[in-house]
Amino acid sequence: MRNTLRAQQPVMALAAFTIIATTGLLAACSSGHSGKPAAQQSPQASSTPVSQPAPVSQPSTASPAPGPQSQPRPVAEHLDAAKYSMVTVRYKENDGVQIDLRKQIRSPAVIARLTRIVNGLPGAKPASTSCPAASITYQMMFTGIGSAPDTTVTTRSCPADLFSQNGKLQQPVWDRSGAVAAQVKRLMHIRHSHVTYDPSSNSATIPPGM
Repeated sequence: MRNTLRAQQPVMALAAFTIIATTGLLAACSSGHSGKPAAQQSPQASSTPVSQPAPVSQPSTASPAPGPQSQPRPVAEHLDAAKYSMVTVRYKENDGVQIDLRKQIRSPAVIARLTRIVNGLPGAKPASTSCPAASITYQMMFTGIGSAPDTTVTTRSCPADLFSQNGKLQQPVWDRSGAVAAQVKRLMHIRHSHVTYDPSSNSATIPPGM
């Protein structure tokens, strides 16, 4: 009987050790997981602002400035339609046959239109008005009222028109589109095919109404 008890003691001791070890392991696991689970790391946006590349400057799309030969016009060259009683338009040709046609216009509406056209022409440098001799000349001659100066605009075979007041040349004006010549031809109904030349008499015949 005494031998049986001695044989059972090692077995019970081993069982007790196993229980203690298992309890300790469970306690360790329990203490390790007793807290809240760690939040999974997720990529966060950096709080430091990222520098952006400087915008590339684009070429300007603004309308080109007037040419270097354009000049501002003096106030004295501004035409006031109310200060003119008449405009005489003139067509002159010196190529083989002498043609000199004139037409007087007193309509306030037409005078106002012609002054607007002349006022819209930009100024030009005097040195830029040199051009070869022209065989055809177009003119607008504004007759002033009272102290208003008589003003004449003459266009030839170059982009710049002569501008004179009381017979004295002033700053010329650019007329690249030929606006003065177009108005003169329009008002005088000029068509070169309508002008016939007789070599025997060295004279030109202009149909009625021109």
